[in-house]
Amino acid sequence: MERLRFAVLDVETTSGDPTEGRVMEVAVLAMDGTQERLRWDSLIQPRTAIPGFIRRLTGIEPAMLKDAPRFPEVVRTLETLTQDRIVVAHNVRFDMTALTHEFARTGLVFDRPTLCTERLARQLVPHLPHYNLGSLCRYFGIEFLAAHRALNDAEATASLFARLLSEFGEERVLACVIGPPKVRRA
Repeated sequence: MERLRFAVLDVETTSGDPTEGRVMEVAVLAMDGTQERLRWDSLIQPRTAIPGFIRRLTGIEPAMLKDAPRFPEVVRTLETLTQDRIVVAHNVRFDMTALTHEFARTGLVFDRPTLCTERLARQLVPHLPHYNLGSLCRYFGIEFLAAHRALNDAEATASLFARLLSEFGEERVLACVIGPPKVRRA
């Protein structure tokens, strides 16, 4: 397992639609096996309005983003932290779609293998009524402080991923690695 490298990440966006919303917060935990090597998180200036329901969901207010970097200013950091790593996220399709679109807006491609902890849990623990991150953390006894902030979600996802690895084994978990979604061209 130590030979495998992961980037556990989470993004918060200005919309529930990752193709339309802009990234306003991102967190990455760079992992060698299950050992955290580096963590990075940042608010991002989305250059668009944040709807009230998103502000209530995340607690992120426009004033908090006033001096935050824009996405092009953090794109190289994200590229470096995820390079040669399997991207792990809870509902990875959402996070990867949002990031793929942000990268495309800067003229870059974000192409990483992925592993979804939600999909993985559905396969490995099929009897549960709910598979959101909070429900899975409660089921596995993982502390989860607050949802919908990127660093908290990434930390909880990393703990869930480590638990799934220890309970079900590397082979079963890694069988779920897939490629990222592609940006549809109009």
